[in-house]
This record gives sequence, structure tokens and C-alpha cells, in this order.
Amino acid sequence: MSDLRGKLFTALTGRDADVSGQTGGDLRGMLMAVGGASRRTKSGIDLTKAAKSLGVSRRTVERWVKTEQTGTGQRPSAQHAKSLATKARQAATTKAGRRAALAGSSMRQAIASRGARLSITGLQGPHAAGRDYMRNRTTQLELDPADAEAMMDAWENGGEKGFMTWATGHWGNEYLDDWKFDAVDAIDIERPYGGGWR
Repeated sequence: MSDLRGKLFTALTGRDADVSGQTGGDLRGMLMAVGGASRRTKSGIDLTKAAKSLGVSRRTVERWVKTEQTGTGQRPSAQHAKSLATKARQAATTKAGRRAALAGSSMRQAIASRGARLSITGLQGPHAAGRDYMRNRTTQLELDPADAEAMMDAWENGGEKGFMTWATGHWGNEYLDDWKFDAVDAIDIERPYGGGWR
């Protein structure tokens, strides 16, 4: 489930984050999960917010990021690495964390006002037709703003399970009755841009 957790977090927040909860995970991705994005830093991470959440100075977080880039320098202590991994995981596994991640997301603002195009890739098909019709495929639906908001609310309130319950119901209503997802390999959300999608 942690794999789906990360895919959903990235797709819905626009943050390329590591929310696996593994202490040996991607440092930059974990900091992105905890601090969020910022256009004011070279790393693209809100270092001030990450530092505050972790109880360290911004300068310390800057050194961690520099070490990640160069391979030499200060790394998080074992205690800080554990705290970072935990807080990164909580950004996706707790309702408060998901709410905070969406609140700072330009993705939410864009699709809540203009809708989105959602693609789900994985093992899926009409459940009633039997296993022979479950195949690896990509299905896609355009969401109006109300549907997009319902999708984000489902994830915020219920995490991966909430999102998949919403997706199964929405695909059953809008794509094909009794559609089921057995496994999800990729999730892609495109926003309206000009006359197309991005």
C-alpha cells in the first residue's frame, strides 16, 4: 500500500515526495513531503517549514540538502533521520497531514476550479465478467470541478482506501458498470491549460 500512497501523494499534491516512512529513503523527497514546495529556494523545498517541523535550524536542513547533492557534508543524525521519515509518512497517512499537503497545493486550486483529467494504469476491468477480463490497461476520465473536489476530499478523508473507493464508484458510474481495480501501477492527473491538458 505504501507504493500507492506515494503515487497518490505525488499526483494529488504535485510534490515529488517520499512518503514511504523508510529512514534510508530519498532525503530530498522526504523534506518535500514535510516542508512542501517553494519557488524561493534552489532545492524547490520550503526549507523553513521543514526545519520548523523537525525542530532544527534552517541552516541544518540546508546542509542536509547540500550533502545530498554533493555526497559530502552533514547528514541527519539517526534520531533526525527517523523523525524525518516518520513526519514524511504522516504527511500522507494522517488526515491532518493530507489536509495540510492539499492546502498548500496549487494542484488543488487549479482542478477544483477547472476540473481535471485522471488516468489510472494497472490491472482493472469489469468485475462481473470474471478474471479473464481483468487486464493491465490505462483508463481515463475527465472530471468536472465537483468530481475533482470529491476525489480530493476522498483522499484527504480516507487516504489510499478512500481514493480507491471513490475511483471504483466513479468509474462504475461514468466508465463501465462494476469496474474494479485490482492493482494500480500509475496515476496521472492533468490540469486544463489553454485549450488542452498538462
